[in-house]
Amino acid sequence: MSVEIRMARGLRVHVDVPERVSVEGGTAREAIEALIEIHPVLRRFVLDDARRLRRHVNLFINDEQISDRDQLSDPVSDGDRIHILPAVSGGTSEDTHGLRSEHD
Repeated sequence: MSVEIRMARGLRVHVDVPERVSVEGGTAREAIEALIEIHPVLRRFVLDDARRLRRHVNLFINDEQISDRDQLSDPVSDGDRIHILPAVSGGTSEDTHGLRSEHD
């Protein structure tokens, strides 16, 4: 089954990979392993030494967060989109309080 893996900009600033890659796989694990085969540098950013999803990485199939972070056994269907999103943290209160809406 062909799925599209989309890598968030927060990941791509650390690794030179395209925003989207199409791979084959019937589970999240198979798709991620296929991605890593194409772009081996992603292994250390996405999986830990035990081949589990790293703590600071979130994986979504379409709009649903995966339920199995250890085995990545969540099924994927032809045409699904997997999103790899590194967790975002840090910043200061000015980062959010300094933003103004177009209505301000």
